[in-house]
Amino acid sequence: MGRRLTRVALALALGVGAASGAAAQGVDWTLTGGEAKKADVKKLGVIAGWTRAEPLWQGQQWRLKLRHEVELSAWDVPKASDLVEFGYSPVFRIERPFSGGTSAFFVEASIGVRLLSRTRVSPERTLSTAFQFSDQLGVGVQWGRDARSTLGVRYQHISNAGIKKPNPGMDFVLLYYTHRF
Repeated sequence: MGRRLTRVALALALGVGAASGAAAQGVDWTLTGGEAKKADVKKLGVIAGWTRAEPLWQGQQWRLKLRHEVELSAWDVPKASDLVEFGYSPVFRIERPFSGGTSAFFVEASIGVRLLSRTRVSPERTLSTAFQFSDQLGVGVQWGRDARSTLGVRYQHISNAGIKKPNPGMDFVLLYYTHRF
């Protein structure tokens, strides 16, 4: 069931993205995967992202950029039904280009929103609400012509911010690769 759900979610994301994002300039695609060890939940997703052309702030060595990300992910939940996550995150990224300007190191942070298809992640654990917030912190590097490739790692906390009790939340460690065509 988990593999089938993952394939359906990825096909849907690619189809929607190809139809809506093909005409947009600067859209990149991200493949992300990771797990929440405490709950034994694995996650695989696709992100359509785009970065604002001009930095929000430009210093002599650092710059602040704003990215927008729309994510569709499938969760492999071993002791309950698998679920699908859909969400949006504005990502603030502080970058420091390496010499030559084609590569950069960055630190990023985000608070976004998520909608889950189900709330049960084990027989003993429920997330209370389908609407969740996503707090993320990450680091990574960009490289290549026009910095078209990105590799990064993120810590993601998903919770409902106390909208409804209990509010156990979930913590994921995610690895991701982005490519802009």
